[in-house]
Amino acid sequence: MERKPLVLILCGGRSLRLWPLSNYKSKNFLDFFAHQPLKATIDRFRKITPLKNIFLVANRNEKSLLYRLKEIDKRNIFLEPQSKNTAAAILFSLLRLTNHRERILIISPVDSFIKKEKIFYRDLAKALRVARRGYICTLGIIPDKFSTGLGYIKKAGSGKNGIFDVEEFVEKPSLKKGRKLFKAGRILYNSGIFVSYPAVIEEEYQKYYVSYHFFKKSLAKNKVDLAYRKIEGLSFDRAVVEKSRKIKVVQANFQWKDFGNWQTIFEIMAKDAQGNVSPSNASLKKCKDSFIYSTNPGKKILALGLKDIFYIDTPDYVLLSSRDRLEKLKSFLEKA
Repeated sequence: MERKPLVLILCGGRSLRLWPLSNYKSKNFLDFFAHQPLKATIDRFRKITPLKNIFLVANRNEKSLLYRLKEIDKRNIFLEPQSKNTAAAILFSLLRLTNHRERILIISPVDSFIKKEKIFYRDLAKALRVARRGYICTLGIIPDKFSTGLGYIKKAGSGKNGIFDVEEFVEKPSLKKGRKLFKAGRILYNSGIFVSYPAVIEEEYQKYYVSYHFFKKSLAKNKVDLAYRKIEGLSFDRAVVEKSRKIKVVQANFQWKDFGNWQTIFEIMAKDAQGNVSPSNASLKKCKDSFIYSTNPGKKILALGLKDIFYIDTPDYVLLSSRDRLEKLKSFLEKA
């Protein structure tokens, strides 16, 4: 009988796409929704596997908050010395899971907003079946619009039972390339959820990730900080998945959003009759499709005649942006 799967949750750090709030909170503990993202992700997977099978990987700066979690044993929390993207986070975790090589592993980012969970579990079960045949299987989402802030999967093959080969992974394409892909069709959003055996994933690291041997030797010598200082910060997709020949994608049918940016948070949250999102301490007049947020519930906010405007107020910084410029926020901050 197949044993219950393991789950590795990639606990995101402080995203520039959520500046300035990200100066104070990581994505794990945002409080826009009924449950904080990390708790919601744990709850989603505890329905299919025991809590003892759920592992977290995060920056060690999050240690005190993560150790307060009642659901997860401290031994199941892997703390990185610094954030070096998902290729390092996943390999670091794989090398800590050496006693679980025979178990299927589900890798999931923390910043996935999922509705229609019954459909999610059905699609995930399909991915588990594919993974048992020795593949790395991901879940691809049928796109409803194009965004330069998301990654895409170009599917190939006939797609029997909704399972496709992968022609290409495209990570956050330019506007021009993205529109061309979108027009051509046969693309899916990359959910960042992967399913496979740890041994299969590590085998692909060994083939394609240039830092694999250095990283593994450094960890064996307990030189974790050195390993993280030296390696390049690549995503798992770019370091391994884009090069692997063992990739399959399940075309998923559940509702999904990556809430690692203000635009997506706005799309998810409840709105008034004019399409605005605002706190109880804000008064809006003749505003439409705008987002008002403040960390100070005692501060009175008055907004007049706004349209497609985002205003985020924190103790030290304020973000004021038109909705159509939000995707430029990260690059603007990197140059500032």
